[in-house]
Formats: sequence, C-alpha cells, structure tokens
Amino acid sequence: MSLISWNCRGLGNPRTVRDLSHMVKEKKPNFLFLMETISNKKRMEQLRVKLGYEGLFVVEPVGRSGGLALLWREAHELEIQNYSRRHINAIVKLADEDFQWKLTGFYGHPDSTKRGESWSLLSHLRGFSPVPWLCVGDFNEITHQSEKLGASRRRESQMEAFRAVLEECYLGDLGFSGPKYTWSNKRQDDTFTQERLDRGVGNSSWCAKYKSVGVHVMAARASDHNPVFVSFHNQQPTGRKGRKSFKFEASWLPDEECDAIIKKCLGGRY
Repeated sequence: MSLISWNCRGLGNPRTVRDLSHMVKEKKPNFLFLMETISNKKRMEQLRVKLGYEGLFVVEPVGRSGGLALLWREAHELEIQNYSRRHINAIVKLADEDFQWKLTGFYGHPDSTKRGESWSLLSHLRGFSPVPWLCVGDFNEITHQSEKLGASRRRESQMEAFRAVLEECYLGDLGFSGPKYTWSNKRQDDTFTQERLDRGVGNSSWCAKYKSVGVHVMAARASDHNPVFVSFHNQQPTGRKGRKSFKFEASWLPDEECDAIIKKCLGGRY
C-alpha cells in the first residue's frame, strides 16, 4: 500500500492539477491527503473523478485559505472518525484480514504562536486505547536545528514542544529518502530558507504490522512544499540476509528501562 501527502498550496492552478495527476499516475497511491486545497466540495469531486479515486472526504476552506481532502481507493474500507480545519482522522480496515489501523492527515498551525493548539489536538487524537497509527502531513515544525537551513535559528522551546507531543503519542519518525528539506521560501537572496516540515510518523504497533516502510520526498513541483510518498508492506523486502526486523512487545511498556532502550535503538527518533 502507499500514500501521498502534499501541501499543494491551492488547486486552482492548472499546472498544480497536472502535477498532481502525474504523481498519482506514476505512484498509484492507495490514499491521497491534500492540504491547502482552497477548493470546495464540488471542485474536489471533479478532481476525484479525474484522478480515478472512489472515496473522498473534504474539509472546505475558509475564504481563500485552508481546505483538506482525503481520497482513497474502493478496495479499502475507510471510516472517517473526526475532522477539523487541521486534520482528518480515519480508520482503515483491510478487506482480506481482521486488522484495522488509524490514519491521520495532519496540518500544523502555520502561526507559531498557535502551534500549541495543534499539539493539543494531536495529543487528543491519540485516544486512550493503543491502536496502530500512521500520521502524515505538514506539521509546520521541525524537531532539531539540523532540519533547517538558512534564516534565524528556531527557538528550542518550539522544537521541544513538537518532540514532546510525538513522544507522548508514541509516534516515531519514519525517516526519509530524497531531498532533506520539504519546504522552501524559494527566495533568491540571503533570506533563502529550507525546512523539513512534512513527514510521516507511526507508533510501534503500526510499524510491527508494516515491517517494510519507505518514505520518499519527491521533487518540488507547483508548490513551495515537496510531496511525501509513503509506501508500506507487511513483508520484509527479499534479498536481505543476516538482518532481523525489530519486534516490539507491549509487555515491555511497564519496564522502567523500556523507553530509554527504545530511544537508544532508534537513535532518538522514538
């Protein structure tokens, strides 16, 4: 299975739609999460037909800003749980087996003074029962200074708040290949800035199910954000020898050393 997450910065530009169509044709993602669509339900329904998806859920923009959309293939049973201007939360059920997981498309608040509202929302979405969880989107924040190039340094308190909510939700970064930075202000002077704002994160039970996960940052197209392509399978790739997959046991959680061990094994990405 696979998914594309993209802050497309508006679908009114024919070039943006062409680029999106090309991505879908090339990658054939099962799920498509779009942010800043600036498009109403009627416009998104037309796009759904054009792209060949059967399922569509839309959060309409307010005025000339915002707008979210989640599209999916008919082969997957998907149930929308809740939504807001900043997220779409759904349960995905696999038709061929008794397994379900949570998919959250997330859009962090662009205003740094209101970023705390986004982290409160993410914490709330975690819920009280451990469910396999994949969360993707534009979080509008970085975890470390190394994820930013140019302009002034990010305040440590901002990054710490992001890291803290990921740890609270047991969400680990899924890594990436391709360009390191997913956003650029595209300026040509000394204010040129790049940041890794878009990513995929998952909890241990989701990663235990999908043992082969790849996150690829695609080339920049008609937006200041790069699309993120996430592929995931429940089988290890063939051809690897002498390397066993990491298995997480829920029974380890009460152990006081569990958190420290996991962080050490994952290089602090847990």
